[in-house]
Amino acid sequence: MFVVDTTYIGFYRGLKAQGIDRTKFAYYSRLQPFLAIWGTFWLTILILINGFDGFWNFTASGFLTSYINIPLAIALFVGWKVVKRTRWWRPDEMDFVTGIPTMEDTEHPEPPPGTLLGKIADKLF
Repeated sequence: MFVVDTTYIGFYRGLKAQGIDRTKFAYYSRLQPFLAIWGTFWLTILILINGFDGFWNFTASGFLTSYINIPLAIALFVGWKVVKRTRWWRPDEMDFVTGIPTMEDTEHPEPPPGTLLGKIADKLF
């Protein structure tokens, strides 16, 4: 969820920098970007206090088990950036148009159910 939240914050910054109104999208939430910021804040706190009790009964294996995810995630991210030679996108450079299908391209009518069980499920759900 941390990656999803931070990705949405970057997406929101790009929309705002380019003056794109996100309420015109087919799906949007009025609570964003505040929920993404809230989630990022609390997940950061939870990651940092994950092994906090290990400081009173310190063992190297307990500390390593609790906090190895932080340098590992950073190393994987930096490694990906170096190996694939990807770059950071500035919010005003982000492309929100190329390769995005229209609603007509993605929405297809759902075929009617053919079996009795399918018709019952269609009425219930």
